[in-house]
Amino acid sequence: MFFNLFSDTQKQMQDLLLETRSYVGLQKKAIIVETRDKLSIVLSRLAIAVVCLVLGGMALLFFFFFLAYIIGQAIGNNALGFACVSAFAILLLIVFWFKREAWVIKPITGMLTNVFTPGEEALNSKEVNEQLQESKTRMSESFNLLVNPEDQKDGNKLTKASNLISRGFAIYEGLRMGLTIIRTLGNIFGRKRRRRR
Repeated sequence: MFFNLFSDTQKQMQDLLLETRSYVGLQKKAIIVETRDKLSIVLSRLAIAVVCLVLGGMALLFFFFFLAYIIGQAIGNNALGFACVSAFAILLLIVFWFKREAWVIKPITGMLTNVFTPGEEALNSKEVNEQLQESKTRMSESFNLLVNPEDQKDGNKLTKASNLISRGFAIYEGLRMGLTIIRTLGNIFGRKRRRRR
């Protein structure tokens, strides 16, 4: 009877360990999928912004040349036309500098917050989420079976006592095996130290 309970407890512990390993592996996959998706969003938006800035900057530069030439022709002095356009560009730069938080920092922070804060948004990979939930449920069931085995429900004091004794044996066996492994490793590494001296 004790050996049956011991083997049941041992099997439940092994099941719990396997489910924990599976859960950790699925959690790792979920993190990789989520990070990949969010990084692809950020990098694609960054690439779009760089292309728009380069093309927009070139268009603005040529527009400023055009404007300077038109103003220079209207005034009768090309140098004065370029000076007027340069003053206008410096004025735009000053306005941009004072509005940089509202125009640049807050929108970028908001975009990154929306991308990296999960909120109510689930992972895009439904399969990984379903496997993760199933693994979590199985792990919880294995843990509940380990803590509250089915034979304890009948309330028999003899059954409860035998379960406690079998768990005591299981804990004793686990500790004895752990100490044996530690002692063996100590002997292996201890011999190497003695040989070096």
